[in-house]
Amino acid sequence: MTFATSVASSIAPFDPTYGITIVASVMLAVFVAAMVFLALAPVVSGGWSGTTPQGGPTLETNTNEAD
Repeated sequence: MTFATSVASSIAPFDPTYGITIVASVMLAVFVAAMVFLALAPVVSGGWSGTTPQGGPTLETNTNEAD
């Protein structure tokens, strides 16, 4: 057993495929949780639905606009 082999075996004591699968699964779960949070935030809290970034325009039409 060479030095490089012993170092590699101590760094990755398991199959790298399992490690990649675990990391990808966790990232997918975090992404789905964030999307669900953003989708349900206006339903749960009434304050989210009426806010706009930096007081910018909303999607609603203004009564003072000309057609």
